[in-house]
Amino acid sequence: MARKRCTSIGGQAVIEGVMMRGVRSMATAVRDEKGAIVVESKYIKPTKDKNFLFRTPFLRGIFNFVSTMFIGVGTLLRSGEVFDGETQPGKVEKWFAKTFKLDVFSVIMAFAVVLGVGLSLVLFYFLPQLIVTGVSELFKIDTSANIGVQIGMNLLEGAIRMLIFVVYIAVTALMKDVRRTYMYHGAEHKTISCYEHGLELTVDNARSMSTIHDRCGTTFMFLTMVISVLVFSLTGWSDELWLRIVLRLALIPVVAGISYEVLKFLAKFDNKFVRVIKAPGLALQKLTTRQPDDSMLEVAIAAFKTVQAMDEDPNLPELRFDTKLLAHKVQKRVVDACGGDEAKARDIMCAVLAVGEEELVHVSHIKSSKADLMEMIAKGEADLEAERAKALAEMHADSAEQAAPDAESSAKPALPHEQTDEPKQSGGASDDGDAD
Repeated sequence: MARKRCTSIGGQAVIEGVMMRGVRSMATAVRDEKGAIVVESKYIKPTKDKNFLFRTPFLRGIFNFVSTMFIGVGTLLRSGEVFDGETQPGKVEKWFAKTFKLDVFSVIMAFAVVLGVGLSLVLFYFLPQLIVTGVSELFKIDTSANIGVQIGMNLLEGAIRMLIFVVYIAVTALMKDVRRTYMYHGAEHKTISCYEHGLELTVDNARSMSTIHDRCGTTFMFLTMVISVLVFSLTGWSDELWLRIVLRLALIPVVAGISYEVLKFLAKFDNKFVRVIKAPGLALQKLTTRQPDDSMLEVAIAAFKTVQAMDEDPNLPELRFDTKLLAHKVQKRVVDACGGDEAKARDIMCAVLAVGEEELVHVSHIKSSKADLMEMIAKGEADLEAERAKALAEMHADSAEQAAPDAESSAKPALPHEQTDEPKQSGGASDDGDAD
């Protein structure tokens, strides 16, 4: 089926969800632990309104590469906070939050990003250089003999780098969490293809689409690696390992700039020559995408429709995930909104969380929706007593829901191994719990 229309909307898979990015907006849809689809969206500056560096040939590739990398990593971390926000923090997390005034989840994720970057440098830059150096010493190759030998060594290094890249993707695809991310990657492609084929954005229509898309970042990554081989092969060959690695790292912006321009050029044509160039990258997508289930397609469609609507109507409100915030930061916001009146701020927080002042001290995290409500009350935009009554009603309702299964199980005769003398916890807030 030939495409009937094209879209500027692209995206990426995130933790249990999909991010879509359009001309002036981006949205991330995630299915939370309760099974509901939650969406976070915001407006972004169109490329035509950005600094001239984002529009200048070759330079724009460098700046767009850096920008895309930061946005991608930030969105990935943000999607992870959805699940962090749905779980009760453990004792270690609570202690960390109160002692260091930091969210342990954010620290762990930041460390994971640093570790990931370091691993990428080792795998794709240090290891190929080390292998080629070993090959040259094993076969007594005189790397300074002539230019042909030096180019050959660079080409060998590039081939090893691409092999490591393919093996890395294939191996990580065996991991359950990564495989699910690849399934969401497939859902992203199917959704975009569904729109581009002029079909209504439904799960049934999207399901029939291919998981392969020629605008995928995987194709760009493979093209970048090919161009890096050509660029690096022109830089000569040094016997100093550290010098070769430094030179490769320094040339990354140059490779990114050239790759971006080549990709933009290829996007203007569709012929046999272009298809041959794109073929390896498209084939690689068979590793980076998997067939998604219907629930994943629903998530991708939600993200796409949100961006589509916001691109068409700049007056639509931005959306935000209801994630956890550190309690001490929320308290500062509420105190500021109360004009520095700490007693009033504590009263508002106790009312919204349905806890007493002695229990408030032990609260470590607060949902962002409740933090917003506290600020609204402090500014006089919501009624304190009404929200207090609402919070108490919600607490009693939650307690009743928790008590129902207990009552049902207690009606049955207890088996010997089920009997216990441990008293049951009450439905109220615990001394060291968090409020959501």
